[in-house]
Amino acid sequence: MNDKVVPLCCCEYYDINNERNHILACLCNCVDLDEAFDNLVSGKRVTDHNKRAVMDTIQDRLRIPWRGGAKQISIDAILPIFILPVILLIAANSLWWTIFSFTTMLVFLGLLFRFLIRNLPYTKFFLMWTITTTVVLYCIFEFIVIPFLEILLEENIALSLFIFGYVMSAYKCKVNANQLGVEESEAENGYGKYSNKLDNCLICNKGIPDKDHHCIWLDCCIGKHNQCWFILSITCASVSLFYSSNLTLTSVCHPFTLYKTILLPDDCSDVYHQFELGLSFVAALYSIFIAVCLLILLFQQILFVSIGISPKEWRKFSKLSKLFCGLTAYRPNSKGLIRNWLRIIPICQRNYPIESQQL
Repeated sequence: MNDKVVPLCCCEYYDINNERNHILACLCNCVDLDEAFDNLVSGKRVTDHNKRAVMDTIQDRLRIPWRGGAKQISIDAILPIFILPVILLIAANSLWWTIFSFTTMLVFLGLLFRFLIRNLPYTKFFLMWTITTTVVLYCIFEFIVIPFLEILLEENIALSLFIFGYVMSAYKCKVNANQLGVEESEAENGYGKYSNKLDNCLICNKGIPDKDHHCIWLDCCIGKHNQCWFILSITCASVSLFYSSNLTLTSVCHPFTLYKTILLPDDCSDVYHQFELGLSFVAALYSIFIAVCLLILLFQQILFVSIGISPKEWRKFSKLSKLFCGLTAYRPNSKGLIRNWLRIIPICQRNYPIESQQL
């Protein structure tokens, strides 16, 4: 009887080869894993292609029983939900645990980035890290910092509005990313106002006109069609993070008045004496670190849009040109400061291909 006629049981599924399989057979018949193991035993190098094939197989076979067929579990997407809260909880115990936890986190993210981009480029790990960071930091602020009764209602509302602006901008950025892919022939024929450059994204598997870069933290490509939303999202995120960290630090530390009602933290030596204070403190430090990184990215985006270049073109500039912010370099795609900014604003764009085409 045909497999498609017989319904799947709770432990069955169709694998990446569209063949009917069972969870109990997850460790059987893995040619790529056998080949990798043979290479290790014989002292040969395991190729990147083989590593990627093993990761794809593991991802495909890692499932849980479910009605109507086994459901796939993406381990890389689940990891941030557990790792980030554990890191913050450990860091809240003392200053040395804070230094150790944050250092470990940076090393871990760096090594994982190198591994996943090479072997599992379609990973959702970094997108889930972004979502987890947003949820965890907001929950700590609302359920731990706010009960200290040091923050005014209008301050909380203002912060929530900035966070809402960041979430909506990031959502629009990701939604519009589905409209970036076009056929190569269309780009070559000048279809669309800004389709004179076509870059292939190996992660998105699309041709991206006027591509700026692929953002792993939003899991989408950034181009002219969503760059405005991207800049708006990192602006709102930076403001939210700096503002929330200042509100948190002035609540858990001894503040001083900078100017009228503007407060800044002064003495934070007692924050580790109480777990709630320590957790709020390390969340604020984590927020400041992210905000500084986003601020650098924001300045880079403003510079690149203003002078009409992409990161790829920037890397080709000489050191002297970079010293003068690229103003002395040849920039064939620059249309002037005002027109460079106008062409990334959604209401100023027209005749742009809207359907995504897979390569």
